Amino acid sequence: MSLETQCQEAIFSYANADTQRNAALTGEHKEYVLLVLQLLRDAYRDQKAAGATEFQVPTQTAEYLTEQSPW
Repeated sequence: MSLETQCQEAIFSYANADTQRNAALTGEHKEYVLLVLQLLRDAYRDQKAAGATEFQVPTQTAEYLTEQSPW
């Protein structure tokens, strides 16, 4: 599985496709969805630049996203 696919799965674990669509269409939980996308995409770019072969959600990021989760 590629680094990109692993990052996408991590994003879906915090904000699944339905949640992302609802945020885009109605604004429901939009701030949280955008936070998930921004933090995990940044982590992906950093890991890719470092030559990682496996995507890992940084511990601080995981804890923060869990704390901020609206559900």
